[in-house]
Amino acid sequence: MAKATDRAKAGHVTVATVRSREEANRLATQLEAAGIECAFVEERLTVPAGGIGQPSGGIKVQVDRSVAKRAIELLREQHDELKPTVGKLSGDRFRIALPAEGWLRTALEVGGILAAASILAAVFFLY
Repeated sequence: MAKATDRAKAGHVTVATVRSREEANRLATQLEAAGIECAFVEERLTVPAGGIGQPSGGIKVQVDRSVAKRAIELLREQHDELKPTVGKLSGDRFRIALPAEGWLRTALEVGGILAAASILAAVFFLY
């Protein structure tokens, strides 16, 4: 199983950064099943100035430089297979795949929430 350290190993590259130990273990299991040895590097937790916003930190999953390309391809294949589809129940939440990322995705999500809230408000106040 992958070992956790607080420093990067020489000759190793990061193929994924995740937020939880469980996710890092899942990725390590996938990589090691394909014969790729990996290690974890735990990032230090930092809090943004003023304490406002999300703290950053995580666990880097690293592999030897010689197998990095193969590891990234394997993780991409696994990620593509796990992507939620429109209307698919994922875990305990109903998810809709949006064709956007970053601020545009956030704007679409907020717009959807506001639209749903407006409809509910209209239904409750009109009846």
